Amino acid sequence: MARPRNQTARREQLVHAATEAVGRRGLAQLRVADIAEVAGVARGSVNYYFSDLGDLLRQVYRQAADRFYTSRTDTASRLPDARDKLVACARLGLPAGPDDELALVLYEFSAAARDESEYATLAQSLYDRQVAMYGSILEIGRAQGHFRFTEPIPDVAANLVTLEDGYGLHIVGRNSSLPPERALALILASARQATNCPDLRPDRVVPEPESTGPDAAAQHTPEGTA
Repeated sequence: MARPRNQTARREQLVHAATEAVGRRGLAQLRVADIAEVAGVARGSVNYYFSDLGDLLRQVYRQAADRFYTSRTDTASRLPDARDKLVACARLGLPAGPDDELALVLYEFSAAARDESEYATLAQSLYDRQVAMYGSILEIGRAQGHFRFTEPIPDVAANLVTLEDGYGLHIVGRNSSLPPERALALILASARQATNCPDLRPDRVVPEPESTGPDAAAQHTPEGTA
């Protein structure tokens, strides 16, 4: 891994290395030495740029949360039609594949939430924000005349987020019966029923999100849905 020339770049390099290390070893077994090895630096460099391992891991989680919340809301904000907003967000809410590092990070933190109250708080916050994101899209769709509901919008939004989480776990678990494109189709089938809108289909043409790095396109587009 090339050595960055400034402190911001070095911190970003270490966050990326920590993300990769979590995917390799899992959160429970992770050591500072593992991150240093991936980054190609001395262990002391990690301790220099981050006060402790927890500080670094919070940055890792923030990066993953930005991918699955901030990036999605930014994409939705550029789409005037609520149907496009919902399809785009459902597409971007799934792991790109079993080796999707940022998705793996979120599942590792969720698994650790049982024993770490801080991780539980982070996971709940992300869940609540994603439910609110979908709730806003559903409200817009109703106002535009596209969506009609027989159940409360918060319940529909919560189901969409929970479906993403469940299907995503199968994807990163290498379940060959449930690749990303199949998971997307199933989520949208549920959305069609909940909204009484037949237009929520994977083949709706929507813009891709703005790139946030060299690997952004690969990370944001589930296989088979480009």
